[in-house]
Amino acid sequence: MSDIISIIAHECIRQIDLLDSVTNNIANVDTPGFKAERLYFSRGGPGDVPGESRLRRITVTNYSPGVMQRTDNVLDLAIQGKGFFVIQTKDGLAYTRDGRFTLNQDKDLVTQDGDYVLGRSGKIGITGDNIQISENGVINVDGDEVDTLKIVDFRKISALHRLGKGLYQDPDGSAGPSIIKDPEIQSGCLELSNVQAIREMVEMINIQRSFGLYQKVMQTIQEQDKLSTNRVGKL
Repeated sequence: MSDIISIIAHECIRQIDLLDSVTNNIANVDTPGFKAERLYFSRGGPGDVPGESRLRRITVTNYSPGVMQRTDNVLDLAIQGKGFFVIQTKDGLAYTRDGRFTLNQDKDLVTQDGDYVLGRSGKIGITGDNIQISENGVINVDGDEVDTLKIVDFRKISALHRLGKGLYQDPDGSAGPSIIKDPEIQSGCLELSNVQAIREMVEMINIQRSFGLYQKVMQTIQEQDKLSTNRVGKL
């Protein structure tokens, strides 16, 4: 009986992990550039419970593009098609589709968290009033070309690691980054999250129902076990 309860308890934990993944997607439905994730479980080697195999967590990111929204802010940038902006963080290079950029006090192009947005020559300094960013990522300030946005794609995008706040890293280079020579950039636009809110809500309801069912089964088994123990005690 205890083995059955252990199996159900492990399944409840799996449902909680699934719920965490779905709620994270829902929480980021309005986050520009956010990419939805889906959590799966794969059977591996022998598990801790007799008759059960170990479950391996597999997180799959959906990198499909989100809808473009016009903001008319020249420093709001969106990539059409494939590619990522390259960001210099304190922990090394990172990549993002979130194009909500601004200027810091030194007039460098940075993210909302203050990390540097990189061009092909490094950090991008913008000193001037008339800023224009072309469709191929060339940055002009007061008529002078300053730099070109560094946009990269990956040979094996599934190898990227999510850092949070819309950032991804390729710590061991296994994703195989390469510069896109002719990117398609939209200035004054943002790419919205690709999370499908209705789908995620339906998935959340299904998970909650499954969790409630497992709880009822565990409660029934425990009540039957208690009843059997009481009957044995009366013999």
